[in-house]
Amino acid sequence: MGVYIVTGGSGLIGSAVVWELNRNGIDDILIVDHLGTSDKWKNLAPLRYDDYMEKDDFREKLAAGKFDHSKIEGIIHLGACSATTERDASYLIENNFRYTAMLAQFAVEHN
Repeated sequence: MGVYIVTGGSGLIGSAVVWELNRNGIDDILIVDHLGTSDKWKNLAPLRYDDYMEKDDFREKLAAGKFDHSKIEGIIHLGACSATTERDASYLIENNFRYTAMLAQFAVEHN
């Protein structure tokens, strides 16, 4: 079995998804998120996963074709800005729309 990539994996829902994967015996997981100065890292403490990667590093690596797609079992994409008060529309387009489109294209191209 390959690795699961969970974007937004340190958030409330993402960490619950990782917890459920762990509960089902899966810990070959790459968590992708942006921790910044938040306390979201605390959600990661009780979880089992192989690696953590910052979102920007992940996007660069993905765009450069540096992921061995044959080792990826699945992508669970929960990484998005969900702040209802976010006013920077350009940021939302880049972070929520383009990021999702990039992952979708990668998934389709690599089955």
